Amino acid sequence: MLTQDTALVVDDSNTARRMIASTLRDRLNCQKVLEAASGDEALQLLKQNASIDWIFCDWEMPGMTGEQVLSEVRKDPQTAHIPFMMVTTRNDRDSLVTAVQLGVTAYIVKPFNALTLEEKINNTRQRMERRNAERVTVKKNQPLALRFSEHGDVPGQLVDVSLSGLLAKGPLEKLRGICIFDTVTIMAKIDHPDVSMLKLPAEVIRMEADPKSPGKRDTVRIAFRFQSMESDMRHALADWIDQLNH
Repeated sequence: MLTQDTALVVDDSNTARRMIASTLRDRLNCQKVLEAASGDEALQLLKQNASIDWIFCDWEMPGMTGEQVLSEVRKDPQTAHIPFMMVTTRNDRDSLVTAVQLGVTAYIVKPFNALTLEEKINNTRQRMERRNAERVTVKKNQPLALRFSEHGDVPGQLVDVSLSGLLAKGPLEKLRGICIFDTVTIMAKIDHPDVSMLKLPAEVIRMEADPKSPGKRDTVRIAFRFQSMESDMRHALADWIDQLNH
């Protein structure tokens, strides 16, 4: 169910918009559905509504195409995280590859019915929930630099990580004075063709004694929640997690 979610439906066809919107309302209980008849209108609505949780966008539109809308959404750190469902009559491999490279979340081929759309949305939600929740525990030494705006750089070691945040440990002496909700840039080297250094914006959500070393008082564990980041950095983060998992 999408009871608490806001969806944006983008299609130059009024009939197509209504079909998707009614499916969202009637079958998934999404009561807040915004509609746009063009890519330009969609981008304006995104600027005006910071709470949009889903985008359903037709590929073949006059003026700004769905491909261009997707590119703009992924470039903006405020919208890069939003699930983007591309709706299209194209079912060839080249189009699918293009959409994946641009960062599409799911691909829905026309014609489709309400049941197909509902299943696609539910499968996407489950996949996203699994991926966001999946934490990778580090098996080897993975150094980090924790760059606090008011406390400078603090060395750390990665404990585990997911797409939503990470757990690290560091020296208590250098972490004195750090508070919950303090912001930080977490830096880590990565083997990636486009990004050599991860720079992950985050905030502190928890600090605790290291349960694996109860007698050791000079080291603490600190949990971070990631904040909005550029799409290339989020993709690099996902690749880093995959590397750590193998």
